[in-house]
Amino acid sequence: MRTIRIPSVIALWLLFFGSAFAETAADFYRSNTLSIVVGYAPGGGYDQSARVLAKHYGKYLPGAPRVIVRNMPGAGTVVAANYVVNTAPRDGSVIAIYADILPVAPLLGVSGTQFDPREFGWIGSMASRGTPVVIMRADAPAKNLDELRKHEVLVGASGPDATSSYALLLNDLLGTRMKIIQGYRGGTAEIELAIQRGEVHGRASAEWERIKTADWVRKDAINVILQLSLTRHPDLKNVPTALEEAQTEDDRQIMELIFGTSQFFRAYSTPPGVPAERLTTLRHSFATAMKDPELVKDYLLVQPGGVDFSPPEEIDHFLARVYKFQPEVIRRASKFIGQ
Repeated sequence: MRTIRIPSVIALWLLFFGSAFAETAADFYRSNTLSIVVGYAPGGGYDQSARVLAKHYGKYLPGAPRVIVRNMPGAGTVVAANYVVNTAPRDGSVIAIYADILPVAPLLGVSGTQFDPREFGWIGSMASRGTPVVIMRADAPAKNLDELRKHEVLVGASGPDATSSYALLLNDLLGTRMKIIQGYRGGTAEIELAIQRGEVHGRASAEWERIKTADWVRKDAINVILQLSLTRHPDLKNVPTALEEAQTEDDRQIMELIFGTSQFFRAYSTPPGVPAERLTTLRHSFATAMKDPELVKDYLLVQPGGVDFSPPEEIDHFLARVYKFQPEVIRRASKFIGQ
């Protein structure tokens, strides 16, 4: 009969598993590729953002791994989120970027969500969406918020997304009279051409940082009616925010829930359960990469506002706050998503 020496077995066990446990982040990334999953098709802003990050991120990760982009479009990035949370490896080899509204999608009852964003390993955000504003042609019936409550105006929208949801929210909570004209599938550019042609009076979701540099805006072609942000932009000190005009605390919380995620535009995360050392490494390397002059230069070509880094702690704090809002606030806010 063969005798098994227990100490030898234990030694082999420790040798195998101990080396696995002792693997450093540098060891791991030296021998693995980092994938960035993008919840949209190639060519759009999110995809371009991810490709800028992929070009520079590896320089700041220990082991200098290869970084690749994988596109996984569908259901407003819900398909990508479900994959990353439920199927992708949880070893730090996969991160992802989603729609800015996705962190509150389950809270608002968006169909198909199989995840809790509070459990994500948030890495940080490359930018804020900027300051969304309501703009109107200079010859529109409404030149300020009071007139926007009195006179009907036509606003362009691409479909049931932020271009229409913001107008619905303002009509409901502030009594504005914006009639939504959907069908501008070309998005921002097509809506703005419609404004210039006079087909519509304006839009309820223009990004100030980008719109202010447009040639047709420099000719005093528009009025900025309202800011859809949590605070006033330095350029727009005399333009009220929607939150300032809210009539009740519940209304304020609805606006915070809908508008607040724009602070974390282009936010990246890992799946839940990534080893703590690797998550810390990803976070530190991401924050360092955001200061890289070459990344900043490249990113400015795809995002007019440039890099505006938000640390993961800010994302976690926002989610912890809004997920505690009362059910009635959440129910009312959900009306404005996907309409």
